Amino acid sequence: MGRPPGSGESLDVAGLIELLDVDPVADPVDADGDGGRGPIDRFVGRTPTDRDRQVYGGQFLAQALLAAAATVEPGRHPHSLHAYFLRTGTPRTPIEYRVERVRDGRTASHRSVTAVQGEREVFRQLLSFQVDRPGPIHPRPAVGAADAAVDPERLPGYRQWVAELSDRDDHPWFAEDLPIDLRIQDPPPTDRRAAMPDRIDVWLRMTGPVPGHDPADPVWSAALLAWMSDKTISDVVLYPHGRSWTDEGADILSLDHALWFHRPVAVDSWLRLTHHAVATSRGRGLARGDLLTLDGELVASVAQEAFIVLPEDVD
Repeated sequence: MGRPPGSGESLDVAGLIELLDVDPVADPVDADGDGGRGPIDRFVGRTPTDRDRQVYGGQFLAQALLAAAATVEPGRHPHSLHAYFLRTGTPRTPIEYRVERVRDGRTASHRSVTAVQGEREVFRQLLSFQVDRPGPIHPRPAVGAADAAVDPERLPGYRQWVAELSDRDDHPWFAEDLPIDLRIQDPPPTDRRAAMPDRIDVWLRMTGPVPGHDPADPVWSAALLAWMSDKTISDVVLYPHGRSWTDEGADILSLDHALWFHRPVAVDSWLRLTHHAVATSRGRGLARGDLLTLDGELVASVAQEAFIVLPEDVD
């Protein structure tokens, strides 16, 4: 739910896996107090000990997915999630994830997950899991010569480009030690306050192998994609207006998030996340994106609406 100033986060891939993993709680609770809807499975998720403000939204997305997946039959893989960020999460305070088993059909399972800190509901997510079935595959356009020649390793760093764009080049996000490598393809000029295109492409991957898990495991692949998908997707809503969420007094806070998983993918390999600003109005911005492999294979699609804060809003 946004990346606030002063977050002070330092995390490697092993630390991220340890952070995202959730622990089951032995005793279930009733969904409505009288047992009418059956028990609620409970899990506890960790929060970073070195983060100064709110919990990162991608952490909620990933931990809720892992908690829900733990209640689903093996062989049923996540194919979509829809989430709302209701309140800011408090760091250094455990998060309880309450999983309601909404439905288990012959080939699909549905789960509702509520995240609670103390007595405060901070996050809610609906997820669907399905048995893989044979079927037609939508053809993708062939990768063009220009895209085929892209070597993400040689592209400029995305955070370095944002630092040049921002009027606050000492923003803590630029110096955070994160387990994800971010590169920007064909970066627009960084003339501050100059309008930029409403589309950008960012390449991303985990900075190292995923310890203890197959990086293409359908559940962990989906959880890590969910964590990654909240990192940059809403940044683009301010670029057509010549602004950045890292500007002095500015911020972007995730409101809701949708993610569709088309196929598992190894998250320690390069993925291209297309960003498209769909609309900005009434203090909100909507962005969409696709995650593709180097070969142009579509692996996931994402949409997010965010609350926009600009300095003139708080003067």
